Amino acid sequence: MPAMYQLLAQECSSEVLAIFAYTVYKQHKAEALRAIREKNGTEATQDELETFYLSCCTPSMRKMYVQQAEELMQQLVGKTLELRKRELEQDFLATKVGEKLEVIHTNQQQKRTWKGWAADVSGNLAVNFVTILVIAALLFGFRGLDQMLTEFGQHSGVLHK
Repeated sequence: MPAMYQLLAQECSSEVLAIFAYTVYKQHKAEALRAIREKNGTEATQDELETFYLSCCTPSMRKMYVQQAEELMQQLVGKTLELRKRELEQDFLATKVGEKLEVIHTNQQQKRTWKGWAADVSGNLAVNFVTILVIAALLFGFRGLDQMLTEFGQHSGVLHK
C-alpha cells in the first residue's frame, strides 16, 4: 500500500493542503494510539496498527482529512489576514492622513459634549431666525412696492378708483 501522504497528496489540490491533511492524519493517529494505550495499558499491537491504517485509507476518511485540512488552512489564512489588516491600520494611522483623521475625530468628540451640542443648536436657531427675517423683509417689501405702484397708478390716471 502507498504511504498515507501519497494517498492524501493525490486527493489534494496543492502540496500545502496535502501537508495539512497529513498533519490531521498524524494527529488522529496519535489520538488513536493514546486511546489504545489508555484502554489496554500497553502500546498498540501490529494488528491494531494495521486495522487503524486500513480504516484511515478509506476514501471517506481521506476526504475527512482533506476537509479538516481545508478548514485549518482557512483559519490560518483568516488569522493571517486579520493580523495584516491590523498592521496596515496601525501604519495608516501613523501617517499624515491618519494624524489628520485623528484631529477630525477629536473635534467630533468635543462636539458631543453638552457645550458642543448647545453651540450647534444655537447656530441652527440663529440661521432659522435670520431666514425668517429675510422672508418677512421680502414679504413686506413686496407689499410696500405693490402699495406704492397702486398709488402711482391712481395718481397718474392709469388706474381708476
